[in-house]
Amino acid sequence: MIVIVSKEEKELIERLRKLEPITALSDQVLTLKRQIAELEINKGKQQETHAREERELRHMIGLEKKRQEVEMAQAKKETELTVREGNLAAEKKRFEEHLKFNTERFQSMETYLKSMMTDILARLPNVNMEITRKK
Repeated sequence: MIVIVSKEEKELIERLRKLEPITALSDQVLTLKRQIAELEINKGKQQETHAREERELRHMIGLEKKRQEVEMAQAKKETELTVREGNLAAEKKRFEEHLKFNTERFQSMETYLKSMMTDILARLPNVNMEITRKK
């Protein structure tokens, strides 16, 4: 219990009583400052998490883009090979047809020449010669 001796002590006690709410306010200020610090830390963590997720997303997009480029190049190569194979098959077929045509043509010319030579030889006069040798 406090005993008031003088007017100065009374004023001092009144001032101290007025300071009590200020200490309560200062405790509240400290609590709020701690909460602000915790919120700033949480904000930093969330920003870092967001930045990391964004980096991962950009990385995944880059990988996907690279994969698509590789697939496009591979598809282009396969298409070129398919076209080349088709052209080669068509060229082979044309070559075989041309070879067949030339073979038939050669055979018909051979037949024609044989028949012509036979006709010419048949029309030539038959000459028999008798050769004797003198000794």
